[in-house]
Amino acid sequence: MNHPPSSGWTPLARGEIEGDEINRCPGGHIHLDYGNLSIRFERDEFLVFTRMVLEAATRLAGTPPATPFALNPSTPISLN
Repeated sequence: MNHPPSSGWTPLARGEIEGDEINRCPGGHIHLDYGNLSIRFERDEFLVFTRMVLEAATRLAGTPPATPFALNPSTPISLN
C-alpha cells in the first residue's frame, strides 16, 4: 500500500517484502500492513503492541529484554 508523500501519509518502516510496511495516515492512526494482514492502531495502542512484540522477540532469540526507547503510552490501554 505505497502512499505518495503528497498524500499526507508518513512512512515509519518498510519490510523486506514489497507491501510490508508501517505508516501513519493523515488522521494519526498507525497502519501495519504485513502480507494479507492489515491492522490499524491508535498511537498508544501501537506502542503497547510494539512492547509486546519486542518482549516476544527477545525471548525467542534468548537474549535479555532490552527497551531501546521509552514506550510509555499517554493513556492506559484496555483490551476489552
